Amino acid sequence: MSDNINDVGEYKIVTAGGLSTIGAGTTNVINGGAGTSSVHIRPAGINLDEFLDRHSFNKFTVDHKVAEHEFLKLKESVPTYADEIKENLSKNLARDIIKKATFTKKKDVDADVHHFLGRVWVFTEDELKNLINEARNV
Repeated sequence: MSDNINDVGEYKIVTAGGLSTIGAGTTNVINGGAGTSSVHIRPAGINLDEFLDRHSFNKFTVDHKVAEHEFLKLKESVPTYADEIKENLSKNLARDIIKKATFTKKKDVDADVHHFLGRVWVFTEDELKNLINEARNV
């Protein structure tokens, strides 16, 4: 890592007052005795795959483990074993996704009906990468 970048990616520059943090994408004016200079720092390009792996919003993975002897017995006794495994995976995946959901309630006074809404954003990996690239270019 560079001497002027700390472990959380903040850029540091030596000024008359000591080390100063320079935010990525910001312009800082530095008074340096003889005059003033302006420094504009742009963040280095990021690896999207590494970025997505570091954040939990990207991917949910659930695991259903079956020992070999259990799997052989399951295949013999339950012809729809694949459907049962998918159902188990779906339930566990839903539990993880629901933690990211937001819930709201609204009342339609005219119809005298209560609406309970659950929302969660869902993106494919390509959609998320495109969204991040578009946001970086704004």
